[in-house]
Amino acid sequence: MNYRSILCAVLISVLASGCSHSKRKADLIENYEKHERQIHEAIRFFEDIIPKKFIVRIRYNSFDRIDLVVYEKENNSEENELLFHKWDLDIDNYIEEPQTTYERKYNGKTNSFELVKRKLNWTNDTFRNLYAKLESANCIGISNWKPIEVEYGFNGLGVYSYKIFKNKLSEDELKRHNDGCNNIYYKDKVVLSYIGGAIGMQCFEDFYQQN
Repeated sequence: MNYRSILCAVLISVLASGCSHSKRKADLIENYEKHERQIHEAIRFFEDIIPKKFIVRIRYNSFDRIDLVVYEKENNSEENELLFHKWDLDIDNYIEEPQTTYERKYNGKTNSFELVKRKLNWTNDTFRNLYAKLESANCIGISNWKPIEVEYGFNGLGVYSYKIFKNKLSEDELKRHNDGCNNIYYKDKVVLSYIGGAIGMQCFEDFYQQN
């Protein structure tokens, strides 16, 4: 299967799930109020299993299929280098194929899921345990950027999420994370976030009503 076919398959899958289970801003807020404790438990678990010098973004399409992006800082560099990037990876049945020049340029330095797990000191059970934590929070993904981000659900190709800060937001942070389009300050250390996809809604729905 070529890249265009894979992309089309992913788009169709996401659109289909987005149409049948499309989320809204109100759902994002309600979920935080219902699952605040579980969301923060998932964050603590995730931070505990991430080694230093790694940035990991993971989204669960199901119990055993994930989108996985891993960055690694090498030596004394402050730059994050893309190590691994795969869509809809089957945790139990991943088949490593020779890496093309294109893949090395855009999908990271390795195609080896086993190498990534060794570097992270993770097993397949680690992915399952993280899934359970996110499932209890009614969320689908997480990444340890600063601030840490917990993905809640889709609206079409766009994704709603929570940005969770370590400390109360400064005035500068409030300006950068409260534009009404992609980020809305919610409370204390929490910002609601929406990132649009290739098509469809690009901002929170009420942004269009206000503008």
